Amino acid sequence: MANAVRKGKGRTSAGGVIDTPRKVDRRRAPSSDAASLKALRAEVESLRAAIALKDRSLGMASHELLGPLAAMKAYVEALIENHGDPSFVETSEFLAVLDQETARLIRIVERVLDSARLGGGMELRLQPVLLAGLVGETLRGLAPLLDERAMQLELDVAVDLPVVHVDGDLLRQVLVNLIHNAIKFSAPGRRIWLVAREKAPEEVEVVVRDEGFGIVPEEIDRIFDAYFRSGDDRVAHQRGAGLGLAIVKAIVEQHGGRITVESRLDHGTTFRFTIPHS
Repeated sequence: MANAVRKGKGRTSAGGVIDTPRKVDRRRAPSSDAASLKALRAEVESLRAAIALKDRSLGMASHELLGPLAAMKAYVEALIENHGDPSFVETSEFLAVLDQETARLIRIVERVLDSARLGGGMELRLQPVLLAGLVGETLRGLAPLLDERAMQLELDVAVDLPVVHVDGDLLRQVLVNLIHNAIKFSAPGRRIWLVAREKAPEEVEVVVRDEGFGIVPEEIDRIFDAYFRSGDDRVAHQRGAGLGLAIVKAIVEQHGGRITVESRLDHGTTFRFTIPHS
């Protein structure tokens, strides 16, 4: 029996049973490695996507914060410059705007914190809003910048506009971004038009038109892309991350609306967006 064990290719177990060594199926290793590599690549791509989403959310939040901060800075500078001047009678009005912009800034920060807790994507906080009032508040915040550039903004807002159910802060951000762009990308002394009207039984259209530099034809299809910066020398030197119009488009579409742009180089640009009101 001992000889049989020695001559055999197996080994004796504790119970005297001869175990035959298991053959290694080497064909399984490459398949297993390929599966592991595929899983690892998927994890890397998922991580990259998460980082990209975080960077995009941070960029959008930073851009959204710049609006009220810029308005607050302009009004504070005006108050400092005119402090002690008895002929300056706008102090109360300017302080009211500062209070309004501070409250908006707090709401934006709270929204960003809520978004971070939820892992991204800002939730709409819909409420009934009078568009004419929202436009008025927006223009008060931008008035110092318009004055600084000696620019006029002409309003044509229909008095019978229906109430829209929107996120007031986000829709205001749309107006701020579009008007601010019209100011930045126009020569001093030019005009801007803002028109708001009921376009169809269930939607309102807002138009922002300027007499600015216009958009290079080959760039107009990319104007809403995140982080896109124009190669036009008159535009490229302006500060910004290329997020403003991407944010505008995202907000409008999140409300169920749409936005379009028309432009002629050296003749100005027109943005049109719609918002459902029912």
